[in-house]
Amino acid sequence: MTFPLFVVTGLSGSGKSTAAKEIVSRMRDFDVYDMDKIVVRQDYQTACNNWLRIAHSNALGGRGTILFGCVPHPYNVEICDHSHYFSPFHYFALYCSDNARIQRLTARGGWTLAGIEHTNAASKELVYRARQAIPPIPALDTSSMPVAQVADQIEKWVMSKWPPA
Repeated sequence: MTFPLFVVTGLSGSGKSTAAKEIVSRMRDFDVYDMDKIVVRQDYQTACNNWLRIAHSNALGGRGTILFGCVPHPYNVEICDHSHYFSPFHYFALYCSDNARIQRLTARGGWTLAGIEHTNAASKELVYRARQAIPPIPALDTSSMPVAQVADQIEKWVMSKWPPA
């Protein structure tokens, strides 16, 4: 038996953590996790394996899981130990303008301009790949969108695929 898994992806500064906080308060029938919360010493794949173990446990209890993390890099959910318990994998991408990311990551601290520029380029690649995927992965520009609107779009997307058929 397999279960659907919902993954909201995007690069740093795209709004994943902010949206996850909003989604937690809205979607009581789902367990919502910010994947960066259990990474130890940059061991992303071990963390990802743990998230899928947790998601599988949730699914056995009849609950859906929404993971917010940068997928497929550094997290690759489709090669995790428990990935065979999930099908389909549903992806939704968040992104923002270069200027919005510069403002957000500068305010967060700990980022160099070169690091932000690299992240902006990687975000463009993620959005390009999302749009080229078959079927295309929804991609939402969060640059000037209030978090409540971002959460509305994510909630609508999840509920359009839930309950599983």
